[in-house]
Formats: sequence, structure tokens, C-alpha cells
Amino acid sequence: MSRRGLQSLLLLLFTAFAAGSASADADAPFLWQVHGPKATHFLLGSVHLLPEAAEELPGGIQDAYDAADGVVFETDIGALEQPQVQIAMLAAARSQQGLKSEIGDKMYAELVKHSARIGMPVSACDPFRPWFCAMTIEVFSYRKAGFSGDNGIDKQIYVWAHTDGKALRWLEPPAAHIGLFTGMSDALSRQFLASALDDGAANAGDDPAQLLRAWRDNDVGAIEKLDQQLKAGYPEIYQRLLSDRNRSWMPQLKRLLDGGEPQMVVVGAAHLVGPDGLVAQLRARGYKVLPYVGIESQLVTMNRAPLVKAALHR
Repeated sequence: MSRRGLQSLLLLLFTAFAAGSASADADAPFLWQVHGPKATHFLLGSVHLLPEAAEELPGGIQDAYDAADGVVFETDIGALEQPQVQIAMLAAARSQQGLKSEIGDKMYAELVKHSARIGMPVSACDPFRPWFCAMTIEVFSYRKAGFSGDNGIDKQIYVWAHTDGKALRWLEPPAAHIGLFTGMSDALSRQFLASALDDGAANAGDDPAQLLRAWRDNDVGAIEKLDQQLKAGYPEIYQRLLSDRNRSWMPQLKRLLDGGEPQMVVVGAAHLVGPDGLVAQLRARGYKVLPYVGIESQLVTMNRAPLVKAALHR
């Protein structure tokens, strides 16, 4: 997997979709309907960072949000933004002997070369553990391209829901979310950094703008390819960041989807593709999961919601 391929996947990991074909400028990209026993819910694949000049979210997403009584995120976004939480994470990221002592001369030399290529001072990584250096590389590259978490899809919807007083829930507590990284073994931490330094062949997710276009066009295949590359090249990271989390979310997700209050579930887009994805798991449990369709009869009957405007084409 190329370095930027991993960057693109990370952009999608932390913020859901299933098989379908691309449709240019879809009005509801990566938005799905989940038909539960009492209500129809919405499943949205999020991009965690967007350009500062990003346009407002597509109309279909806004309509689905209006039809939902509550919103469910991967974790408590507000808690992650608290200074004490960020300070605690930085403390956990500190390396007692410095990064070089943890990764050795060979990988450190690769980091020096890589940092020079992207214009990042290697000193930004020196005091930290390998997993934090990997995240620093990815965030630096996307910020350099003008992308920011403040503009991410999940953050925008979080602000909407908080302002509108909608019920907010999450699938994993902040401690567990942070622990995905702080709890990495030394070996896995080094592997995570190695994946960030991997300069293999380019792929469809190499450029931030291309990734955004893939999301905007509902290009499921491009993201599924990133998932498969991660699984093939770094199976332990794939398991920790994707497949294990998907399985752990299912009991709580099932309880919410069996309820009578329509929910909008917003998770990283990479979490829904393939046999380990949430869509496949939900279908295996008997839920009808379909691309979002703005058909008045469906939503008025099942959700008592206003007419939604557009469809996500297959």
C-alpha cells in the first residue's frame, strides 16, 4: 500500500457504505437506508477531514439528518476535543527514550528521508512513540493540502445535532477510541509507522482531492480497494482499526436499529465495505440495507418524515 493510500484510508477510518457504482456529484453520497422492525434509519459514510473551502454537504444528507431523531457517532467528538483529553493523549504518546530508540537506525533513516520529501521537520516526531509519528505524518500531509478536521463531515453533523438538541450517542467511549493507538504493542506501533512510510505504487486514493472526488461521486470501488490493500499489507492494523471495531459495535448498533426512533449513524466510510463491513454484517442479521432513496411513501409511512429530495443511484 502506498503512503498516500494509507493517508486516504485513515481519512475515512475515523469519522459507511456498501457496494454500488459511482454517480457523478451524487446528492446523497455514501448514504444508506437501514430498514429496522419499527423505523427506517440512515447510515452515512464520513470523510473525517475536508478542505477549508469545501461546499455545504449534499442535499440528500441534509434531508436524512432532518428525518432522524438522533445521531450516532463512532465516539464522543465533544469529549475528544477537551484539552485534558488531548493532554492525556500527548502524555501517552511520549517515548521515554525517544523515537529513534524504538524504531532503530534503519527505519529512522527512512523517516528522515520521508520527512524531507513532505517538508515536515523530523523533530515533530522525535519525542514520540511510532504510532503517534505515523498520525503526525498523515495529519501534516493533509493539512498541507488544505484539509482540516473542523470541516469534516462528522464534525459538521455533530455541530448540527448539538445545536438542534438531537439525541447524541456513540458506539465506543472516548477512552476506547484513544486506546486504539495508545494501547498498541511496540511491534504494532512500529508497523503502523512503517505503513505510513510505505512508498509503494500509487493507487486511486493517492491524492486528497481525488479521495474527496471519490466520496462525492460515490465511488465505492476506490475505497474498497484501500481496505483490501490495508488488509493484505498490514493485516494486524486492519483487524485493530476496522474489523474488530465493526464486530464490537454490532450489539449496540442492533439495539438502536431495532428501536422506533429514526437514527442517523455516522462512521468512517471504510467501515462498511467488504465482508467485514457493517453493511454485510447488518444484512447477515436480517436488516434490509439499501442506497438512500427519497421516496415520499417510504419515509412518510415508516418515519413520518418530510419528503426527501434525491436518490443515491446504484
